Amino acid sequence: MKRIATTLLMATLILSASAQGMIIDKTQSRSTKKGKADTLIVDQLAYRITYKTKTVNDTTKNPYKYRDDDMRLDIGKNGVSRFYSYSMAIRNQMLAGMYKSGGGFDLTSLPKSGFIKWEFYKNYPAQGKTMLLDRVGMDDYQCEESTETPDWKMVPDSTKEILGYQCQMARAFFKGRQWSVWYTEDIPLDEGPWKLRGLPGLVLSAYDDKRQYVFEGVGLEQVSTNESVIIVNEKREKISQKNLRKLLNRYDPMAALSSKGIKIISVKEADGSQGKLPTKLVSNSIELE
Repeated sequence: MKRIATTLLMATLILSASAQGMIIDKTQSRSTKKGKADTLIVDQLAYRITYKTKTVNDTTKNPYKYRDDDMRLDIGKNGVSRFYSYSMAIRNQMLAGMYKSGGGFDLTSLPKSGFIKWEFYKNYPAQGKTMLLDRVGMDDYQCEESTETPDWKMVPDSTKEILGYQCQMARAFFKGRQWSVWYTEDIPLDEGPWKLRGLPGLVLSAYDDKRQYVFEGVGLEQVSTNESVIIVNEKREKISQKNLRKLLNRYDPMAALSSKGIKIISVKEADGSQGKLPTKLVSNSIELE
């Protein structure tokens, strides 16, 4: 029973972004279970910023169809930070609970999450380094790089209040997108969502010029409890950002499932209508170059 449940869980994780329900031929399943992963503490949590996030996955549709996320930026006392989807974390916890209970997997009972499944760390695995964790199908990857800083241009006479703090605007072309951010010098943290750092204050709002990625600060907490910045310690393949984008662009989810011995019989959309089996992974990477 656990062997089948594990395989169904993996299939669910792959297709949940494009379908709300599916029928799987259990007789075609085989085990894909991984070893138990440990959670490592990489820093003591000092600050937590929550960003209400809107993203677009399929840029060919007009108007855009947005998905919402609650992204968290956890900043440690020693400078290690983690940027991740809290929505996705809760969703994955519930899926893991379904697996442990030995029951079925009903996607309609899961809370909604956005398209962002990657996590991004600064000053990890070492000071001056960054690490992106991502998954393509059933395979986990990590990209380790030196810390990069956008070439910001300040926008004169720009002011805006966010969460009670006076903010200024800066703009930069970075990784294939034109970014605009609002930052506050009242919070002198060289931090922001994703790689949007390098300003004399915390970035509380950011968006690209096409509004495909929008981050709006909605909560700021100086943590006094004994919480930690964590990372799940599991086996991942190291890959460059360029090769990861290539992998995402050519990935065929149905072929990948078939290679694992999993057969998808049908897919249902959120409204109950018959969906199409995806043959291409729709993806709009935050980093385009």
